[in-house]
Amino acid sequence: MHWSGKRPAVARCALAICLALLVSGCTHQLQTETPLTRWEAGRNAEIERRMSAERSPELAVLLAFSGGGTRASALAYGVLEELRDTPVHIHGRERSLLQEVDVISSVSGGSFTAAYYGLYGNRIFEDFEQRFLRADVQSALLSRTLNPRNWPRLASRTFGRSDLAAEYYDQQLFGGATLAHMEWPGAPRVVINASDLSSGVRIPFLRELFDLYCIDVGAYPISRAVAASSSVPLLFSPIAVKNHAGTCGFPVPEELLDTQRQERQSKQALAARELSLHLDRERWPWFHLVDGAISDNLGLRSFYRNLSLRESGQQATDLMPQIKARHILVILVDASARPHVEWARHGKSPPLFQVAKSVVNRQISHRSDDTILLTREKFEDYVAENSTPERPVTFHFAEINFEHLPNPAERAYFDDIGTNFRLTDQQVDQLIAVSRHLLTESDEFRGFLQQLGAQSTSRQSRSP
Repeated sequence: MHWSGKRPAVARCALAICLALLVSGCTHQLQTETPLTRWEAGRNAEIERRMSAERSPELAVLLAFSGGGTRASALAYGVLEELRDTPVHIHGRERSLLQEVDVISSVSGGSFTAAYYGLYGNRIFEDFEQRFLRADVQSALLSRTLNPRNWPRLASRTFGRSDLAAEYYDQQLFGGATLAHMEWPGAPRVVINASDLSSGVRIPFLRELFDLYCIDVGAYPISRAVAASSSVPLLFSPIAVKNHAGTCGFPVPEELLDTQRQERQSKQALAARELSLHLDRERWPWFHLVDGAISDNLGLRSFYRNLSLRESGQQATDLMPQIKARHILVILVDASARPHVEWARHGKSPPLFQVAKSVVNRQISHRSDDTILLTREKFEDYVAENSTPERPVTFHFAEINFEHLPNPAERAYFDDIGTNFRLTDQQVDQLIAVSRHLLTESDEFRGFLQQLGAQSTSRQSRSP
């Protein structure tokens, strides 16, 4: 995701920031999270049972929402709408496929849609468009930066533009709610992903991970998690989170330490080292969290890392409920910006800003392509190892992105929509519509529904 706007607005923003930095003698109390004072065994499992009790254990529906500003949020919203309107017959009852979603893993722009649905459920279809998709979030954030009353706080080294953005998100969207408020019966597990600036490691806001660091992630404001996930470096400041590892009585799994100590490089060892990197609180007393796109712009790594850890027999730190299901569906909503090729048509040098943006987008695109391949292969391997003639396991991977549009002019049009926080009503309408269209036209999605239909028909034919 990148920030775009007219030059006068950018100039005013830059001037405001410079003036703020000139304010002297200003201090601001650092906002810190609630430490986990005492770890309770079985608490997370009970929360998961409460959340997933109504869902079928035979299905695993996993959604990944990419970064890409409001463009990504609108595409993700369209997929939720289509899943809401897709009925499935399970155990003799009809439910919407949206009710069967187990996990939503998100980064950056996609985190707004994921978090709003995770907090409010179907209320998202009543007011999210007006409160976020059609709102000029970009101007609202700029206005707060330009407000002289905020300059003393912005001049402090303990308060930055992401903290200011989190306040706006809380007022506009989340109303003081914490991550614990997303744990209602029937809710999917929402995994909001950020990146640690110091290590480059992906940091998901997830109870099972933050237990390692003795942080009560359930008491953490949703607004700050979303702000961290969408905190583009340089344009936004990092969100600081204090590390309390080793203070709450959480027993670090021995198998995690054993895998970490392996001399031979492996996917399991790399995953374990990432998880345990910050256990040394003296060495890593703080996390400085920025845009999740730095480590994973798709939200897929949460699923990939989980399966990698399971291969070694470890308890997964990233939650993957119902992975023993008979039918697994992964839907990737990818709003990533693609590189433009018009520069190759002439000899003029592109502007410096566009060169920098293209380099970043190209690197993210390469990493995203690798992540898609690795994730698909990991699930395919899992299915091959766990599927038997008596109990076949199926896997479908549906990708929602503009590359699947057959019309080149239509692809170019949607690719040119900015990945900022300000879209027109027409663009929002078009993004929602094309997202729904791409999902319904996906061969993988159709195959999944056909598999469920065949299973339902088979069961009905065996019924007395």
